[in-house]
Amino acid sequence: MSFVGPRPCLPAQTELIAARRARGLYAIRPGITGVPQIAGLDMSDPQRLAASDASYLDTMSLGTDIGIMVRTGLGLGRGDAVR
Repeated sequence: MSFVGPRPCLPAQTELIAARRARGLYAIRPGITGVPQIAGLDMSDPQRLAASDASYLDTMSLGTDIGIMVRTGLGLGRGDAVR
């Protein structure tokens, strides 16, 4: 597991698993936070969540990871804000 990456899902979330597999997201490690968390997305819309995770795959870099961690720490996401 890494700090930034697609958040792990439950085995029962078959639609999300299939959407992530189709986008090649299992090639990277899961993370504690990611693009969907700072965008305020939750796991209720698997296709949108997988698309958001895939956008991270396209722009993955140390700078991107630092920006995501800072925004998560500041609670800038509407979803999983650190309190």
